[in-house]
Amino acid sequence: MVNKKKNPSDGFFQNAPEFFQNFKGKIVATEEIKQFDFSNLNVAIIGANQMTVTHLAQICNHAKLIKVFQITPHFVLPHTEKGIHKLLSHPLMIKNRRLFNNRIKSLLAIRYLESQVQDNWLKRQLMPNSASENKLFLKSDTYYSALQHENCKLITWPVVKITDQAIQSMDGIEHKVDIIIRTY
Repeated sequence: MVNKKKNPSDGFFQNAPEFFQNFKGKIVATEEIKQFDFSNLNVAIIGANQMTVTHLAQICNHAKLIKVFQITPHFVLPHTEKGIHKLLSHPLMIKNRRLFNNRIKSLLAIRYLESQVQDNWLKRQLMPNSASENKLFLKSDTYYSALQHENCKLITWPVVKITDQAIQSMDGIEHKVDIIIRTY
C-alpha cells in the first residue's frame, strides 16, 4: 500500500499514484505547462502552486474549459512592482512599511483579492485564512482575472475520485476533462 500524506496546502493526497491510475487522458506536472498545447481541451487543475497561478491566464486563452479544484485558498500578491506599489500606497501601509512581515503580506493579499474580484461569492471562496500558521504566498497579476473568465470555474469541493474521463467532486458532480494538471 502506498503511503498517503495529506498536503495541508491544498487538501489533496500526495504520493498516491493509484488516485490517478484510472484516468485515460493526459496528466501533466506543473513544470510541463509551458510546453503543452491546451487548445480546445477541457482542463482540470488540482491544487494551486506558483506555476498554475502564473500560467492560468495563458491556459484560459487556449483551453475550451478550465476547472480549478482548490479546497484551501492561498494568499496571492501582485507579481509586478506596479501592482505592489498600488497596494502599498494605502496610508496604513506607508506608515507601517518597516513591519512588512507575513501579517502585512496577508493584509495586502486580502486587499488585492478584494480589488480584483467583484463577485462576492467567488471572493468568499478565494478568501484565505489569515489565522493560518503555514501561509503560502503566491504571486500573479492575472490569476484573479483568469478565474473570472467565462471558460474558467473554481471548484471548492474535495475530489472524491478520478475516473477514466472525469473528476468526481464530493458534491456528486462528475467533471469531464481531457487533461489534468497536478500540482504535486
